Amino acid sequence: MNGIGQVQNDGITLLDLLKAVKKHAITAVITLVAILVAVAAFTFLSTPKYTATSELLATYRSSSGAAGSGTSSVAGELSSGASYINSQIQTYPQLVKTESVLQPVIDDLGLKTTVKELAATVTASNPSDTMLVDISVENVDPKVASSIANAVAESLKKQVTSTIYSDEGDKIVSPVNLAVVQQAYAPATPSSPNAKLNLAVGIVGGVILGVIAALIKDLMDTRVRQDSDIAAITDAPVLGSLTRNDSFGESTPVIIAHPASREAEEVRRLRTNLSFVLPDEHLANVIVVTSTGPSEGKTTVSVNLATAFAESGHKVLLIDADVRNPSVSKKIGIEGTVGLTHLITNQVSSRDSIQRYWKPNFHVLPAGKQSMNPSILLNSRAMKALVEQVAESYDYVFVDTAPMQVSNDAAIFAKDGPSLLLVAGLGATEKKLFRQTVSELDTLDIHPVGVATNYTEPEKSHSNTYYYYGEDNGKGNYKHKRQGKTADETQK
Repeated sequence: MNGIGQVQNDGITLLDLLKAVKKHAITAVITLVAILVAVAAFTFLSTPKYTATSELLATYRSSSGAAGSGTSSVAGELSSGASYINSQIQTYPQLVKTESVLQPVIDDLGLKTTVKELAATVTASNPSDTMLVDISVENVDPKVASSIANAVAESLKKQVTSTIYSDEGDKIVSPVNLAVVQQAYAPATPSSPNAKLNLAVGIVGGVILGVIAALIKDLMDTRVRQDSDIAAITDAPVLGSLTRNDSFGESTPVIIAHPASREAEEVRRLRTNLSFVLPDEHLANVIVVTSTGPSEGKTTVSVNLATAFAESGHKVLLIDADVRNPSVSKKIGIEGTVGLTHLITNQVSSRDSIQRYWKPNFHVLPAGKQSMNPSILLNSRAMKALVEQVAESYDYVFVDTAPMQVSNDAAIFAKDGPSLLLVAGLGATEKKLFRQTVSELDTLDIHPVGVATNYTEPEKSHSNTYYYYGEDNGKGNYKHKRQGKTADETQK
């Protein structure tokens, strides 16, 4: 099992990410759009700023020009001078931001700002392997930016070449000479915001955050939402899906009440797929239907599946074995006072407990009243004998049992050979509990023949092609009317 729900054991793979994004594509897209909108708003609503840059060149003042100085002496002094400049020039980017450099600029230009505020707009750098110092100033006014950049360059030049070397009024010639080699000019285009760069970063960031949001949402989602969630937990195939529709809540199966409906065709599809996967083994025609927890639609699936098999002409028996909470009789509107519990305890005969429903080949055995411990009753020899008997007498026997989280009655039935069909209600089934159910069945060496999902949203149905049938001709057959309508046409 390599699903996203097990990342704590197996880690998150690329496939897990792709599944998460596909599953929560809307969340990923919304995150991407939100990031892009935020970046675009910041970019286009920000005040444009302009950057002007001046450039200075640092050279060494040689003192070896006196007569008699040898060539080797001059070369040595120049070499030591170059090393000196390299060490000094690295301090200039910080020196530019000091009060000694910026205060004269504020005074000369009459700027209404402080040294700290001006320093935030000034940057200086020393390009690698050069003796250059670049001074850049950012301002909302391009002319002001160029004026400040030139003023800062002159102030730095003054500080380096004279002021910082004066000693109580006695000036010492600085060994470093700074010369402005490039004046700052008013830029024609703003340096920020950079719309192309910002939008590119927004797209990349939005995609990354969208994937992360989808993954987080998937990891935090504790319920089964689609077939991939089931496939991540069990190897049993998903045989069919029933959409969320009020027709399934009626007291008559959709095959009978709405034979030409989309919902009826979904049941027929599930019937066909189930008939294909049933093994050719003893008692395999006994299909035990259960779910992980209550309110997942197992009885709805049991009733409608049994009806679909009866519709196709098979002799079918539907048994309500959920004696703790019987619901088959209520689901199809029949009397359920006498049933399975009375038959097993020999209080009534099969003739008095089994009822015919809809067609001569469709029989129903209600649960009856609970008279003893259900686990003892369902695990009794009488129950096993009944299953053996009805398996011989009917083409298909459907046993609606209690949810696995309530009781393991389904396992009791299935361990002796009957086929097990799991029902999962999308949005209702807890992943953790579903995993526990599958694990328990694996421990008991019981392998479900398949899973039927319930409460699927109509627009997410797995097929766009349906077969439509006319009115019942009285023989349980329906005249084929139309094939191949799209989902949109069906909804209309």
